Amino acid sequence: MVKMALLLCLAAWCLALGAAAPHNPQPPLQAWSRDSPSEDPLVPSFAQDDRVEPLVRERRQTAGLNAESLALRHDNPVGEPFHGTHVNVDEGTNSLHYGGGVGAVLGKSPDGRHSLGAATYGQQSVFGGDKLSFTHPNLGVGVGYRYNGDKTSVALGAHAQSFGGGVSEKGASLNLEHRLNDRHSLFGGISRSNTDYSGLFSRTDTDAKLGYRYNINDRTSLSLTGTHSNSDLGPFGSRSGQTFRLGFGSNF
Repeated sequence: MVKMALLLCLAAWCLALGAAAPHNPQPPLQAWSRDSPSEDPLVPSFAQDDRVEPLVRERRQTAGLNAESLALRHDNPVGEPFHGTHVNVDEGTNSLHYGGGVGAVLGKSPDGRHSLGAATYGQQSVFGGDKLSFTHPNLGVGVGYRYNGDKTSVALGAHAQSFGGGVSEKGASLNLEHRLNDRHSLFGGISRSNTDYSGLFSRTDTDAKLGYRYNINDRTSLSLTGTHSNSDLGPFGSRSGQTFRLGFGSNF
């Protein structure tokens, strides 16, 4: 009986200590944590790096960028609609990404050097599992202007898009290419976009590139491109990095 009484007293003492201790709930780890060194700024999951958040990677290949790309296609006659589609399967995330859009050349100058186009694009993602999960439709519009000189070409594009849930993005790009001769050319460009997450947070991405292209023949080319990327996450800091890419292109 004495031992039982001592155990009950000890249990009551521990409960009293627990009740007196201040309670500091921890923030939900899923919403704000990521696998990174402790000195890195905390970043919301929706703004994390592509390798961390697959949906962010899909948003980088967005309806807005696809609409801008279509708006810069000026091979068709003025006023004749054309279309573009895509279907991507990501086995790592068990997801399917699909979409399509339509564009048209709005006008060309008499000498063919200046042209203007516009396009619209829509896409959506489906994630598999026990139950299919559909993302909000991603809708975008874009415009594009081109100048084709004897040795210099200029492409200027802009786009705007909505992801649903109050998330929207706007951006623009400028690209130039100067042909030294029939074989060699230099090119460069800069693009900038701003993503607004329902007014709670914004992200600005800037990419600058510089490259060299060697035309093996009229249909085949090799290129070397260096890119500097920077992401400004506002109160969560910024990220930057450089990449180099060796490319091969061929038109059959």
